[in-house]
Amino acid sequence: MDNVLPLRKKDFSFEDEIRELTDLCKEDLVSVNTIILDKLDSNVPLVHEVGKYLILSGGKRLRPLLTVSSFHMTRNGTSEIENKMNHIGLSAAVEFIHTATLLHDDVIDESKQRRGKPTANEKWKNKTSVLVGDFLFSRAFQLMTKYGNTETLKILADTSVVISEGEVLELVNDKNLEINENIYFEVVNAKTASLFSAACQVGSISGLGTEAEVNALKSFGTNFGMTFQLIDDAIDYSSNKKILGKNTGDDFKEGKITLPIILAYGRSNDKEKKFWERVISDLNQNDGDFEMALEIINKYQCIEDTLTRANHFSNVAVDSVDIFKDNIYKEKLVSLVTKSVSRIY
Repeated sequence: MDNVLPLRKKDFSFEDEIRELTDLCKEDLVSVNTIILDKLDSNVPLVHEVGKYLILSGGKRLRPLLTVSSFHMTRNGTSEIENKMNHIGLSAAVEFIHTATLLHDDVIDESKQRRGKPTANEKWKNKTSVLVGDFLFSRAFQLMTKYGNTETLKILADTSVVISEGEVLELVNDKNLEINENIYFEVVNAKTASLFSAACQVGSISGLGTEAEVNALKSFGTNFGMTFQLIDDAIDYSSNKKILGKNTGDDFKEGKITLPIILAYGRSNDKEKKFWERVISDLNQNDGDFEMALEIINKYQCIEDTLTRANHFSNVAVDSVDIFKDNIYKEKLVSLVTKSVSRIY
């Protein structure tokens, strides 16, 4: 049966693209969710409660979407896949890894909200969050060994190491306004882009992709992840809406060092630098400070320059999949990365 999608509107948004891709992959995602719910089961009720709270808290399953889409784009209608459940199980593993890192991140950042709801550490305290995060990592590795092969196991295991290194690198540079773009990009690549990339790779491998196809999707995932995070960071200083569970000023309130802040601090005069040191490094914020931050950021065109960098990564992502024949999954992935940039408007 052919996949039929509704006619597109001119003002199609990133959220619309997510919904279309979700509809396209609906059968696979139902199976992914079934595995996730099964693997959340535990003899310790609190583990199940916290895990279910995080996994079912309204996330868009973006990373599993990348895995199943990459599988179908590589497979492109062929039927010689020996085990059609491999990409399903690996998609669930990817989501468990992602959720575990969110738990750990919220503890480190002392975050109180995610997607408009209290974080797990806010509800159950830090110790519980860290330990349940470890449980989810362990479940991910069970799924990896069951549904993967040596190659996919290595990719996801290596990615877990890279994510952990990124978390530590971010921690040692916490509130350090003098970090440069290279360090920032290293953190973004480790914490966000690496899992996007791994999700695409394991989907392609499950679809019996060639080495060139797997590498193409590796590049696509990496550059999509970089684009996605850059836009996410820019949104904090440019939007009045809740986007993907994020409110304007969340990063500012937590004193996060993101690209708009790095650019603004580097371009600021001495008086402005002292402002940044107070509100970010010392986290001593008063009424009106966020508005002042926006004024300085706009003065030095930091959002525009963040978008320029995001567009570069977006273009590289799109060019990466040129080797694939045209098909609906390729079309949707390309649309997803291009529309990702428009989330800021």
